[in-house]
Amino acid sequence: MGKAKKRSFNKAREKDITAVKRADAIICIINGIRNNSLSSDIKNLISLFGITAEELTEAGASYEELSAVKHLIL
Repeated sequence: MGKAKKRSFNKAREKDITAVKRADAIICIINGIRNNSLSSDIKNLISLFGITAEELTEAGASYEELSAVKHLIL
């Protein structure tokens, strides 16, 4: 884990911010794609967790939904 990410996690512990799990992030991303609301939070979740197209497909995303966000997915 890099220094900046570790610092962010430590700040979150001090402020009592709830933790986001990878599975919850994937569900949130798929819901955002289906609702056509690709906000900065969705983009940040994709980049923070390094979500791949395979993970989104396994969680139930269709090919059409993935093609809409192919520029964001690693």
